[in-house]
Amino acid sequence: MMHSFINLNGEIISASAQRFGFDHPIFLSGKILVEKIRLLDHQFKFAERHYFHLMAQMRMARMDIPMFLTPEFFYEQLSFFQENTNFENAVFDFNITQDQHQTDLWITAKELQGGMLAKIEYVLDLYRETYVSGDFHQRLNFVNPRHLILETYAIENQIDDLILLNQNKSVAHAMQGNIFVIQDSQITTPTLEQGAFDNVLRDRILQACIRNPEIDDVKEQEIFPFKLTHADEIFIARDGIGVTVVSNLRKKNYSSDITESLVSILEELD
Repeated sequence: MMHSFINLNGEIISASAQRFGFDHPIFLSGKILVEKIRLLDHQFKFAERHYFHLMAQMRMARMDIPMFLTPEFFYEQLSFFQENTNFENAVFDFNITQDQHQTDLWITAKELQGGMLAKIEYVLDLYRETYVSGDFHQRLNFVNPRHLILETYAIENQIDDLILLNQNKSVAHAMQGNIFVIQDSQITTPTLEQGAFDNVLRDRILQACIRNPEIDDVKEQEIFPFKLTHADEIFIARDGIGVTVVSNLRKKNYSSDITESLVSILEELD
C-alpha cells in the first residue's frame, strides 16, 4: 500500500495535502512524465542511467530542463525521501510536470518484497480492442489513463497481465512492461519502433542477456502472438520493479531457469 507522504519539490508532505490549484497543468493537460527507479536492499539501481533517461525524455517532450534539476539534486531528493520512508525494497516514482510558468516535481514510493525476480502464478492473455503505436511520441513515459481501462479489463477477466499488439498485429508490450521471449538459447523482444516501452530496465536486461553464457543470441525483432506458444520461457520486465516470470498463457506453461540466471546478472549491473 502506498505510504501517506510524498516528496513535493523537496518538501515531505502528507499525500492528502492540497497543493495544486485546479488551473495546474496536471489537471489541464495531464502531462506528467514519470521515471520509475528501483530501490534494492537500500540502494537505488541504475540511478545515474535513470537521471539521463529522464533528461532525454524531457527533451523529447519539449519540456525545459530547470537549472536546479542536476544529477546531485535528483539523487539527493531520492535519498532524502528514502531516509524518511526507511524502505529497504521499493519502487520510487519521480514525477515531473511543467507549463510555461512553473515546473513541479514529486516523488512517491511503494514498498516491495524481495529482489528483482518474481516467481508467482502470473497469467497472460491477448488484448485486441486497441493497438499500440510505435511512433516517436509513444515512447514518452507519460501517465496514461488508458492503463486504467486495461487494468479494469484484466481484473474483470481474472487475468494478471495483457499482451498488447501494434498495428501490424505483432507484439508491442504487455500492460505491465516489456515482453522477453526465450526459446532454446535465443532471447527475443520487440523493438521500440514496434511499441516496446523505452526505459532503463529494458536496456539493462539486454546488457544482462549479452553477459549470460546460457544465451547465444539476443534479438530485437517482430514477435507474432502464435510464436509465444512455442517459447520455453517468457518474462515481463516491469519498469521500477524487476522481472516477473510468466507461468502460463492460455494452455501453455513455461519454465524459468534461464530467466532466473539472467536476473542474477541483472542485479549485479550498475
